[in-house]
Amino acid sequence: MQKIYVTIVSHYNDDDIISNSNLKGVNALENVTVIIRDNVSSNRLEEFCGDGGFQYSASKSKLGFGANNNRNFDEASKLGMTQDDWFVLINPDVDITSDMINKLSVIIDNNDNHIFAINLFSDDKFSKMEYSLRKYPNFLSFFNVLKGKSFTEAYKKDGVADRSEVDWAAGSFLVFKAGLYERLNGFDENYFMYFEDVDICYRANKIFGEKVVYLKDVHAVHKGGYRNRRLFSPHFRWYISSLIRFLFKRCSRV
Repeated sequence: MQKIYVTIVSHYNDDDIISNSNLKGVNALENVTVIIRDNVSSNRLEEFCGDGGFQYSASKSKLGFGANNNRNFDEASKLGMTQDDWFVLINPDVDITSDMINKLSVIIDNNDNHIFAINLFSDDKFSKMEYSLRKYPNFLSFFNVLKGKSFTEAYKKDGVADRSEVDWAAGSFLVFKAGLYERLNGFDENYFMYFEDVDICYRANKIFGEKVVYLKDVHAVHKGGYRNRRLFSPHFRWYISSLIRFLFKRCSRV
């Protein structure tokens, strides 16, 4: 069984992490190490990590989503992560049980693919699927806004079979073979927030022929903020600038 290194980035997410009753159980698994990256240097979170046996690291200055996860990858490497191990991104507002992590571990260890996404839901009863599997956007995607739709087109998850390949999946829960993540040089840190997950999935496909594999039977709950949908907010501006960066990058060499 390969080891799993879970990366969680907190940006004022103390309450989400501390109130997550399943997180200690996940960290207690023999093959799992949870690394929590603190983007605001919270004494409260540092104390919680120390008491709970989590690996804790803090940013000296506020970094973007991709940069923080890249730093956690470096931390995992220092802790002994090998290229055959797994690097798993989990948002601080995602709740997954240790049983589901065990199920995930068995599946990915017996599969030749190197990127996976799971079935995220927005409620504890697993009745409301989150549209976390999506297709690559293009310049025509701007017309989606006029139709009242998202820039990126979502897959209808109830019609997507288990182990299907998809274009990309949200970085709220992404699973990478550590060796692939390293060959990709991790996330492109030019994206401060948003579309770094689209970009890394796109590069994995174009450079190494790796596509995201959907694991329908592995479930987790994602509360999700969707702050980018608030027009003219900083998150919306970051979202638009990252979208434009990705589109121009897609038109050029990867």
